[in-house]
Amino acid sequence: MRKLLYLLFSVVPVVALILGVYFGFARVAGARANVTCTPTGYMRDNINLTAAMIVSSSNTTVTGTVAAGAAGCNIGVFVNPGLTGVVITSADIYGANYFGIADDGSNVKITNSRIHDIGENPLNGDQHGVAIYFVYGSGSTGTISGNVIWNYQKGGIVVNGVGTKATISHNTVLGQGAVNYIAQNGIQIGYGAKATVSYNIVQGNSYSGAGETASGGIIVVGGSCYSGALSIGSSITHNIVVGNDIGVWLSNLDGNSCVPTLTPTRIKANNNIISYDAVNNTTGAVSGGYQAGIADQGDADQMNNNGICGVGYTPVNTPPPYLYFIDLTATNSPTATGNYSCLDGSPITPSTSALKGAQSGRHVVVVQAIH
Repeated sequence: MRKLLYLLFSVVPVVALILGVYFGFARVAGARANVTCTPTGYMRDNINLTAAMIVSSSNTTVTGTVAAGAAGCNIGVFVNPGLTGVVITSADIYGANYFGIADDGSNVKITNSRIHDIGENPLNGDQHGVAIYFVYGSGSTGTISGNVIWNYQKGGIVVNGVGTKATISHNTVLGQGAVNYIAQNGIQIGYGAKATVSYNIVQGNSYSGAGETASGGIIVVGGSCYSGALSIGSSITHNIVVGNDIGVWLSNLDGNSCVPTLTPTRIKANNNIISYDAVNNTTGAVSGGYQAGIADQGDADQMNNNGICGVGYTPVNTPPPYLYFIDLTATNSPTATGNYSCLDGSPITPSTSALKGAQSGRHVVVVQAIH
């Protein structure tokens, strides 16, 4: 009962923060006049992306409203490489179709801001539209804390590449719910990046379309299967993760056959509350839908003391869909202890063999992540 009450009280802030998103706008200054879209020099999809604001000096503070969509800019705020002491705080950034904030290799602190409506209008299946992006290969570092992020196309927060490091905490990241046009991900740590992800609320990243893919709430992705470095040593703790196909997804895969790496990745996913009360994914597995509270594909990862519940993760006797509280059927040397149902506190036993021959012998589900 204590754990059930903990879950209920933990979900209350989701409602409060959502209300704060909408009613808080009255306190934000009006959009900056005469927004000009300036080329950044950062190329994506053979486009020299433009930004409504470019930060070019260290110790710059950005605040207030950046209405990137008014002028058709690709990026709201772009931070040039090599800077330190950049702070984006109490900002309202919206309307860009590629990135709300893009840090191209600087040290940035992003706090207490709203980043929303990032993507095409209407949102579609193009693989861009990320609220906060630490650019792949740039070595960006920083803190992302206390922000509210919603109505993004592909991802809420993405930190990518070797040398990229981030502390990601106390954010609220709200996906679209079940959609059939794109596999959204809430928070992504990818391709050699390392992060501490704690005390976030991540909700509503679910894919109901075709293409053998699923959405993730919090994902860690890497390895040669994904044409990138392994992502090693991140920590994912004390998050509330609700309504995502895979709540916490650790996927470090090697080779053309995409097998779990034999290099120790040592990711910790501990003390999270993860729930989903629906089954919406239809094609994550080769022969049906796939959902899991935690899915681990790596080596020597830890998944301890997590509360997981909901019909969306409760295994069925005759799959599909392929549902797991904790899926350890395609990993090496995992540790999973003390995990429990967030409804009644009863112990959860991870699945270590494929359910009824899941996916016709090909049980490794591949993340649709963004570089």
